[in-house]
Formats: sequence, C-alpha cells, structure tokens
Amino acid sequence: MPDPIVRVLDLGHRWRSCTREGVVNVHWAVMQVPSPVAGYVLVHELAHVLVHDHSPEFWRLVERVLPDHRDRKRWLAENGAEMVRL
Repeated sequence: MPDPIVRVLDLGHRWRSCTREGVVNVHWAVMQVPSPVAGYVLVHELAHVLVHDHSPEFWRLVERVLPDHRDRKRWLAENGAEMVRL
C-alpha cells in the first residue's frame, strides 16, 4: 500500500474523510483546534487507511495510538463548530 496522501480542504461540515485509495482529506480549520484534538483528527483518518469503517477493530486501532481519543472527540463535538466560523 502506498503512503497516504493528505490534502487540506474546505470540507463544509465534515472535519475529515478518507477515500478507499488512502487519500486523507482534512478540513482547513483543524489547524485552529488544540494540538491534541488535531492529532485525533489525523489518527482517526489514518486509521481509516487500514480499516474503512467504524467497527470495533477500527476503534481498537485508534485507542492503541490515542487512549484518550474519546475526550478529544468530545472536545471537537462541543467546540469544533466555533473553529469553522472563525
């Protein structure tokens, strides 16, 4: 599998996406969130390069890298919309 390509785009209401080909798209506003939250966004999508769904296998992979991923995800859900409006 080739190395993933990461693109920074305006994704509207989504923070990130990953194509079956391994292209990771990240919303430009990610650079405005705290570093741990940006790390969560990137780890989440890079995990999708290996596991394409949100199965237990996917979440185990994310948790192996970020044991506190739930806290980071919660911060994004609670505060992320404000980052996009800035």
